[in-house]
Amino acid sequence: MKKSFISAQFLALSAGFLILLTGGMAVAQETPEWQNPAVTGINKEKGRAAFTPVSPEGETYKLSLNGMWKFKLSHNPDTRPGKFYLPSFSVRRWKEIPVPANWEMEGHDVPIYVNHPYEFADARTPITEFRNGPEPPKVPLTYNPVASYRRDFTVPASWEGRETYIYLGSVKSAFYIWVNGQKAGYSEGSKLPAEFNITPYVIPGKKNTVALEVYRWSTASYLECQDFWRMSGIERSVEVYSRPKLHIRDFEVVSTLDEVYRNGILRIYVSLQNRNTNPHWGTIDVVLSENGHPLLTVGKMVEVADLGEAEVDFDKVLQNHMPLTGIKPWSAEFPNLYELTLSLRDANGTLLETITTKIGFRSVEIKRGLLLINGVPITLKGVNMQEHNPETGHVVTEELMMKDILLMKQNNINAVRTSHYPQPERWQELCDEYGIYLVDEANIESHGLYYGERSLAKDPDWEHAHVDRMVRLVQRDKNHPSVIIWSMGNEAGNGVNFYAGYRAMKAHDRTGRPVQYERTEIGSRFALEFDWNSDIIVPQYPDPQTFEWFGQRVLDRPFIPSEYNHAMGNSGGNFQDYWDIIERYPQLQGGFIWDWVDQGLWKTGSDGKRFYAYGGDYGTGMPSDGNFLINGIVYADRTPQPELAEVKKGHEWINFRLLRYRDQVARIQVENLYDFTSLGEFRIEASVMAEGKILKNLEIPRLDIPPHSGGVTEIDLQGIGAEPGTEYFLLLEARTRHASPGIPTNHLVAHEQIRLPGYKKREIATPGGSLNFEENENTLIITGKDFKATFSKQEGRLTSYLYKGAELILQGYGPKPDFWRAPTDNDFGNRMPIRNINWKKATLNPQLRNLTTTKNDNGSYSVTAVWDLSETSSSFTTRYTVQGDGSVRFTNILEASGNEKSDIPRVGMVLCLPAEFDQLTYFGRGPHENYNDRNVSAFVGLYSGNAADQMVPYVRPQENGNKTHVRWAALTNAAGTGWMAVSNTPGEGFEMTAMPYLSQDFDARSGMDYGPIEKEQKHATDVKPRSLVRWNIDLGQRGVGGVDSWGSLPLEKYRFPTGRNYEYTFTLIPVEEATPGKMAGISKKY
Repeated sequence: MKKSFISAQFLALSAGFLILLTGGMAVAQETPEWQNPAVTGINKEKGRAAFTPVSPEGETYKLSLNGMWKFKLSHNPDTRPGKFYLPSFSVRRWKEIPVPANWEMEGHDVPIYVNHPYEFADARTPITEFRNGPEPPKVPLTYNPVASYRRDFTVPASWEGRETYIYLGSVKSAFYIWVNGQKAGYSEGSKLPAEFNITPYVIPGKKNTVALEVYRWSTASYLECQDFWRMSGIERSVEVYSRPKLHIRDFEVVSTLDEVYRNGILRIYVSLQNRNTNPHWGTIDVVLSENGHPLLTVGKMVEVADLGEAEVDFDKVLQNHMPLTGIKPWSAEFPNLYELTLSLRDANGTLLETITTKIGFRSVEIKRGLLLINGVPITLKGVNMQEHNPETGHVVTEELMMKDILLMKQNNINAVRTSHYPQPERWQELCDEYGIYLVDEANIESHGLYYGERSLAKDPDWEHAHVDRMVRLVQRDKNHPSVIIWSMGNEAGNGVNFYAGYRAMKAHDRTGRPVQYERTEIGSRFALEFDWNSDIIVPQYPDPQTFEWFGQRVLDRPFIPSEYNHAMGNSGGNFQDYWDIIERYPQLQGGFIWDWVDQGLWKTGSDGKRFYAYGGDYGTGMPSDGNFLINGIVYADRTPQPELAEVKKGHEWINFRLLRYRDQVARIQVENLYDFTSLGEFRIEASVMAEGKILKNLEIPRLDIPPHSGGVTEIDLQGIGAEPGTEYFLLLEARTRHASPGIPTNHLVAHEQIRLPGYKKREIATPGGSLNFEENENTLIITGKDFKATFSKQEGRLTSYLYKGAELILQGYGPKPDFWRAPTDNDFGNRMPIRNINWKKATLNPQLRNLTTTKNDNGSYSVTAVWDLSETSSSFTTRYTVQGDGSVRFTNILEASGNEKSDIPRVGMVLCLPAEFDQLTYFGRGPHENYNDRNVSAFVGLYSGNAADQMVPYVRPQENGNKTHVRWAALTNAAGTGWMAVSNTPGEGFEMTAMPYLSQDFDARSGMDYGPIEKEQKHATDVKPRSLVRWNIDLGQRGVGGVDSWGSLPLEKYRFPTGRNYEYTFTLIPVEEATPGKMAGISKKY
């Protein structure tokens, strides 16, 4: 008994009190709400749909409190100001802060980024009294900033006799509110509105004072452990609004389709609230309109008890009007909306208020293991999206939302998972209007407690905290057609609280949307068994093989990964591999890329330049997970990254495939992957190209191919020659005939490049011209007309090349073997910098074994260098063949020993040119950066530009700027003099990088040490251009990968394993007065 008594330090009596057992005496001690997981709000209004009523006079009776507030930040709760909420308390000397804003973005305290730990209880870097990790429900006391907000406002005198409310769109993490010195309530749950009835406290026609006390960390923080910046404050709008005593508190619209998916079914439920002290009658009129033309008008009268509430069910009233014929269904492809107007009149027929909202008719259901919209299996080509603004943190404007919407629509993205919390109300409205499917996610993640017995999902004491967030989400967003799936949260374990949450979300949604949760796997990762409380199989980060595995099985639920293709830094590899598999199997219905936008924050460096800050860039000694939040396919300002082009291509809704090419007629299979759109909506164009020039344009006759089907068309290419050494490509493009929401007329929605068969090999002639050979103690010199090539006998390298007096090789930077690249974030994740470090050593320290010279029968000279790569037990051989015309043919052979178990990051050569040779022209894949596992969006073409523009400024510097399948490339000066490289290897050419930076400039370590701290705190602005042009001419480098960023390698087919030989050949040719046409001709001679 004594042992039991001592171990029970605290005994919970109620939500508000604890009994502290000390010396046998019980002392009552009040527990503040922000330390009590059972309390999620006091005096907070019930959740409701978002709407703005209008009075008969056209007034909204709304007053914005956005703007400047008085502000004071205290280090912890003990130091916060007392009674500051009293109007008599002077705040004259307080600072001001804008609302909405994260206070950390306004110079108060610092933003913290960690992925899954709790920032206030990160055992790696403790900043509070928590030294050994989280201890729920305890929250920090020693360091826990508390913000005190104050502002005055005047309520119009016309609001007298009405009900006045205050709306706070999002406050993180918990807060108390006072009006005119009187406590109005308490709230937590930061990404949903908190509303309070402040009628008893506010004085119409007079100055009023509102005060908030906001805690950075509270028990609510245990459910808000998301992978984003941990910041605080009033993050969304604040408004005061007024309603008549009898008013519409809430309404639910169920607008679906009938069983044959042709006609509309409408059900409406309205909640009336009566704040009068006697019963009141009210009449609700409902009008359904299309473009201002009424389609349906009904009404119903109801009595509401004094200080009571009544739900008005319109089922019987509407029954005689159903179904609604001629209704245009809503989908992401056709976001048809209707206006629904609710008008409330009192018993005398006086109009009290009117609410107008937009609704869409669509059905969402799961049948036969498939997710159906309007009876059709759909494909979700989605992204995860955080609420992020590089200027203001978590405060997002409508302008930025529109930028997101338009970018998504125009890049074949049709779905968003609101990871991992509800977005602002306006986001849902825009998605309704423009056509984006939403997986609407509750603000729940307790990742830092993981998924075992400590998981809060399994603790019944936290049930209300979980369920309240889920239910309020449904209550807010239930009327939006764009919301097709509810998500209970993310990475918070599974257990009784999510079982209860699943039931609660189902019970509060009459539309019957599916409910999903990603943490329902039972047993091993990607097992076929899943818990019952998710209607969809939503694993995280399956590789293509796992997609294939699930696709081959009969599933009782759709398979739609909630996160896949982790896009951290230079990533996005194997994206087309995913979609080749998805398109093969009906139950693979898409997925959601992690994620949409980099979460960099603009910060100004000591040099005055702005850069994107990430974890570790704020404060001293703060916990950090570095740049792990830089995962977007667009930068923080929404500038596209190269991955976005690959996503658009992989997500295309139209596939073109060459079935046959005979007698200059191409037979093309055209596949319509749209769910609701006929291909007749698009204009299909074709063109034949060679060497970057269009030889013939054609428009394909209109193809009225229905959704989910295909057809065949033939394209006559008569008149196209077949010149030896020339490749011919058929380019097919699908463009919109008409504008649609978010997509303009003539917008490119799909395209394909097909290399036509029948390529004729070029006949390579031996270049003429006599050569002189000279050898001295340190060099080998080969001289011909207009050129002089010098080789170092100590290094085995071509160290100088003079062409008509111009030096084409920068001193000290002649061609040399290169097996390394600046590690990408995915490389760090799979420990490439450590596992493959011997290849960096081999690059830096090749040991010349021998150097031989041979005069060939045709008069050319061959210089052969063999290097031992002792760290890898391998060798590299280059045979330089200098021809009479000054061209130098490089034949390179890597004998990669199987004793070195790691794959080879890069197989190639690198040289540097003087800075003046910065004009790049090439014939290969482009124009954007591409890699062997991310290049289907980069078509073969003729591209040109400045070498400096090839650099891609990833937030954390890393490998960038590569081009694949390069047939030839040239670097010249303004006069057209320089080098041209032509691939002599059978296949599709070499890979190439050209820019005024060395590879080491992007490397996170200049030496060999990559541990234990693997990445330097480095940013794009830290990389300065050099007075040179680096030119990598490679057989290739490993793919960038795209499964995840914490272990997965690039797929095997995109790597260079050891235990085999690699050979490739290219020729360097000096050129002058070079033009693209001239160089295309030169390329055919080598």
